[in-house]
Amino acid sequence: MNTSIRVRGQLSRARRPERVAGPLLVLGGVAFFAGGAIHPGDSGEGSKVSQLHEMLVDSMWYPSHALLLAAMACFAAAILALRRGGGLGSGTATVTGVVSVIAVVATIGMTLHLFAALGADGIAGGEKTFLYQVQTWNETIVDPLWGLAVAALAVAGGLTRTLGHPITLALGLVGGLAFALASATIAFTDRFDALFPLASLIGIWAVVVGLMMSPRKARSGDAASAPDLDRAGTSN
Repeated sequence: MNTSIRVRGQLSRARRPERVAGPLLVLGGVAFFAGGAIHPGDSGEGSKVSQLHEMLVDSMWYPSHALLLAAMACFAAAILALRRGGGLGSGTATVTGVVSVIAVVATIGMTLHLFAALGADGIAGGEKTFLYQVQTWNETIVDPLWGLAVAALAVAGGLTRTLGHPITLALGLVGGLAFALASATIAFTDRFDALFPLASLIGIWAVVVGLMMSPRKARSGDAASAPDLDRAGTSN
């Protein structure tokens, strides 16, 4: 009996990372969708510096980016949990490992992005300050990498059915690519700004995959552990 209890505890701890990943993806998806929905816009007039200043002084800057920061933090935590939990297959595990690093870096980048509004006064006259340069590089490098990472994870997980299926694959792929392209070009042109609403598909992908994954992981974990527990109980 003691052996059975000990094995049960070990299995429960092993499955815990997988069980928390689903809810984290759901929370992250909801926060990403909400943050994007209330993201401040600009008039589309003047230089890109002036347009950024319009957004930085908007009252919705902090609420929007606080939600986006929460989203990226939840995504990072969920991906790290999946990586720790294992059971993804060699291909998906490799992708997850790379994506986990990008997700953590993107969370740090979004933290900087959130507080970029503190430098709004410096660019009020259209001057490209150091903080503006940091903001530009952050948006054109870190955010696109995060979008591409989500797209890659959606494809790997969908094809192997470890994270969703081919239908959810399309949601994550389109949303991730849209976010990557729009973010990479926003500091230079307005041409692809219309893709940002399409990037909300990332949030939908995360919610759907998270809801699918949680009960599935719980069922598969319980089914796999039952024979081992029976044998452990019998051997004792």
